[in-house]
Amino acid sequence: MAVTEALSTVRSIADAARTVDGAAPLDEATLLTLRHRPDTVRSWVEDDGFALLIGSELSLVVRPAARGRGVATRLLDAVLAETADTPAALTAWSHGNQPAAAALAGSHGFRPTRELWVMRRPMSEPLPPLPAPPAGVDLRGFASGDEAELLRVNAAAFAHHPEQGSLSLDGLRERMAEPWFEPDGLIEAWSGSTLLGFHWTKRHSPTLGEVYVVGIDPSAQGRGLGRLLTLAGLHHLTDVAEVHLYVEADNTPAVRLYSGLGFTHAPVDTHVQFTRP
Repeated sequence: MAVTEALSTVRSIADAARTVDGAAPLDEATLLTLRHRPDTVRSWVEDDGFALLIGSELSLVVRPAARGRGVATRLLDAVLAETADTPAALTAWSHGNQPAAAALAGSHGFRPTRELWVMRRPMSEPLPPLPAPPAGVDLRGFASGDEAELLRVNAAAFAHHPEQGSLSLDGLRERMAEPWFEPDGLIEAWSGSTLLGFHWTKRHSPTLGEVYVVGIDPSAQGRGLGRLLTLAGLHHLTDVAEVHLYVEADNTPAVRLYSGLGFTHAPVDTHVQFTRP
């Protein structure tokens, strides 16, 4: 079944899983692909579960009421049978580090390769004051015409990050077309005509905000811009009740920075990526 013909089923299963598991089973990139480029998605859809393959990234979700009946195994077997000749390694995320997902992955040759933490900060806690920018650096919100510099810094800052570092102009425009986008919430640090770094914030609701992306040009690191931009974004989000962010568990400098600004991580807020060579 083509994914365009099964979107209502996919959404129904994903919504049910999110309600029960407390974590969204499909990430933003997958949702944007389903919306804008559904013809690039390979799909296996049943009434009680689905598998989606975008490039080499697999999403597999089973309706909570149907779990324990072999739906996930049947779907994964079908995916592996139809991709047996594909040379690329398959990857899949367990959002919320579900034990059943880990068991299914392990039984089919997948091994854990990355951990992504969600860290949270209640905005009822006072924020440190926003320091003045370094000499020659100006902070401002996004303006039309900034796209090329923004993509340049993003690619440099996330050169080793498989998802964020590959952001294209089309991908940027898709995100800027979302209802949550606000130019003032994309805070940029400029030195003349050169972008040094940025903090893209996101409001999910009137009560929940996100440190969506913080990117610093490697040539501008060591000047305190990461902390400055993170704080500037948090001051922009003072009207929400909580702010969360996603960070690689082994990114020690970033975890230290966010911890110092009042963010904490709970074990349940761990997402694990599995890879099948």
